[in-house]
Amino acid sequence: YNSAFVIGGQPVMAIVSGYPGAGKSTLINRIKGPLNQKNGCFVEGKFSKECRPDFVLSSALDSFFGRFLHSSMQDSRVVSMRWRIHDAIGSSADNRFLISMPNLKKFMFGNIETNTRESSDGVVIKSSERCKFLFVKVISAISCRSHPLVLFLDDLQWADEITLDIMRMIMRDPDINYFLLLGTYRENEVIQTHPLSSKLNELRAQGIQVHTIKVGQLELENVNSLVSDALYLPPSLCRSLSSLVHSKTGGIILFVLQFLTSLNEEGLLWFNMTEGRWDFDLGRIRVKEISENV
Repeated sequence: YNSAFVIGGQPVMAIVSGYPGAGKSTLINRIKGPLNQKNGCFVEGKFSKECRPDFVLSSALDSFFGRFLHSSMQDSRVVSMRWRIHDAIGSSADNRFLISMPNLKKFMFGNIETNTRESSDGVVIKSSERCKFLFVKVISAISCRSHPLVLFLDDLQWADEITLDIMRMIMRDPDINYFLLLGTYRENEVIQTHPLSSKLNELRAQGIQVHTIKVGQLELENVNSLVSDALYLPPSLCRSLSSLVHSKTGGIILFVLQFLTSLNEEGLLWFNMTEGRWDFDLGRIRVKEISENV
């Protein structure tokens, strides 16, 4: 964060890996507070098995510009950004690049009629070098010293080759500063021959530093601290419960929280009104089978 926004403003890439539910996205979202203090911008997109990967980047940028449509178009920040984008991609409202991003088009030109009949339902990111170049130029137009930019792409294990190539182009573009590219991927789904691994290795070979952060499983003591805080009980009284929770969830933070919730819902973890404290049934918890989604 400091490298991208404080020390020289050079673009930085950081990739966070871990198993599903390990807390990757939660860790990423913690940057929003410091970013807001610097009047920064946060653009986020999420890949999935269900959505077309070529939709993600354009949809993320379009949602970002959609937030500005409710702001005063005479605001100095809006005017400055609009002019920078104007210089980057041109002034024509019929620009084919804008077809898939109606909010960006409104941000630039308002609700004007155009002669373009093409639908935004088509392929969103074309494989042409010009289309990829324009995506990079929009990123360079958003990010600046007064308004640094974070681009967060979640679940990169499902990203397509074109998006991965745009990431490479962004990190090599000399006009991009005060920019942080954050990505996450599921460690158990990315092997050395995966396209994401190949692209990251390519970036490193080209001299681009890729910071890697691995979010792992919680140790037993960490789980015990979490349970102690949640139940307002001394750690010594939670150790037996924490040991069972840790063994059944593998220490994955999301699974720990879901499992504790299910214990409460099933009456295995309850607030004892007589004693004025939380209580639990270790015997029944021990034989409880963990659900498939935990």
